[in-house]
Amino acid sequence: MLNGKAAAPSSAELISRAESLIPLLRANGSLAERLGRVPDENVRAIEEAGLFRMLMPAKRGGYGTGAATAAAAMTHIASGCPSTAWVMQIYSGIGRMAESLPEETLAEIYAREPGAKFAGTFAAAGAVCEAVDGGVRIRGRGRWPFNSGCHHADWDLLRVSIEERDGSTSDAFCLVPLSELTIADDWHVMGAAGTGSNSVECGELFIPERRVSRRIADAFAALQVGDSGYAFTAALPLGMARYALEAFHDLAKNRGIRMLGYERMYDSAVVQTAIATAHTNIRMIESYQHWVLSTLQPGAERITDPMLTGAGGTQCYKLAREAIERLFDVCPTDEIRLDRPIQRLLRDLLAFTHQGAMAPYVNWERYGRHLVGANAGTLLPPSGAKPVP
Repeated sequence: MLNGKAAAPSSAELISRAESLIPLLRANGSLAERLGRVPDENVRAIEEAGLFRMLMPAKRGGYGTGAATAAAAMTHIASGCPSTAWVMQIYSGIGRMAESLPEETLAEIYAREPGAKFAGTFAAAGAVCEAVDGGVRIRGRGRWPFNSGCHHADWDLLRVSIEERDGSTSDAFCLVPLSELTIADDWHVMGAAGTGSNSVECGELFIPERRVSRRIADAFAALQVGDSGYAFTAALPLGMARYALEAFHDLAKNRGIRMLGYERMYDSAVVQTAIATAHTNIRMIESYQHWVLSTLQPGAERITDPMLTGAGGTQCYKLAREAIERLFDVCPTDEIRLDRPIQRLLRDLLAFTHQGAMAPYVNWERYGRHLVGANAGTLLPPSGAKPVP
């Protein structure tokens, strides 16, 4: 114990705990897809391993884990279950954004719920609120789609548009308990089903002022505070590509290709090329992850261009996609079954890269604009965005 708090596990221990969960997470892969959310068993295992706390703000009881340790641990989690890793990243990012709320509000939440988990959506305002005595009230109804991890979250940080009493309009975030929201049954997707990114809805709802933040720019800036973002840059695509290559070796080592006369799949030049491509792409993603993390070392030149890491992360997803696609192309017929891992990894990766902020065409065009001195725009809707109907 240190100052009345449990001492943080060592970096080696956290990484080892994450790696030890890979068999469980993989065993639950099909279940996550059928449920349309992260299985309860996964969440309990992550909590018991202290891996949610690894990603929490240090001043809220987090371990203060360094980016390199978090990256290694998250890569293992992604190699077990990409959807679980995705939700962990969401909880970490939204937890940082919630720091824009009043300190007394956050202190109260963490005193009551030391392991509080925050989901949220910030792409556009999902409701119009009117300012009233003591807070704001949602007018009519609210709806916020793509709410990853909402099934196990305690709180939801939701973007709203507030009609102030002086006639002006404010862009804001409201923190709402999940118990006051309805999770819609609308997450029926071709990939990343296990993220549980359902819409959440509500009718007219009063939200006290202490759970409202009009500091929306500060909330978005919180995503760039510290080194946590560096831990996630390549972890998800790297873990997925590693899993795919491992799964391919498991199925190929005792198989042949009857229609081509090969007693061993490994004797086929096409199979050898697919393995070589996947292996090389994995090494390239590892190299990128190593470079990004190396810039955090004392005396190293820091990355000052956030668009570079966005474009670089996008390239990591492209490399992972090529690796998994090449392996899937030379898989036996039974790999098309929904309980098989490589086809699921491919579908998950395609879904992840259709998320707006991670779409390759978005990141590369924005970075290209930036490089030629044009307006790169923003990944976020402008202030005063109309609520989702």
